Amino acid sequence: MILKIFILIGLLKLLDVTGKPFLCSGIYGCLVFVFSLMFGTGITEALLITAISTALAALYFWLLDYFNDGFAYWGILVGGLLIGLV
Repeated sequence: MILKIFILIGLLKLLDVTGKPFLCSGIYGCLVFVFSLMFGTGITEALLITAISTALAALYFWLLDYFNDGFAYWGILVGGLLIGLV
């Protein structure tokens, strides 16, 4: 769980440097797929989890890129990290 937060923080830094939200969501999706397989999830479930996680991560990183500054940015940032704890 804490590893997930560190990964998101690293991807947030990557988003800040590159400005490419779909690159960040693709990396996140690959990591979700690898970790799903490592923890014994079947291939079908891993693909389903990866598809959902990648779509939600794409939305999250796109919103962060769209609202680059201000109150909305910080609300989305903190909200996404808190959701990452779930």
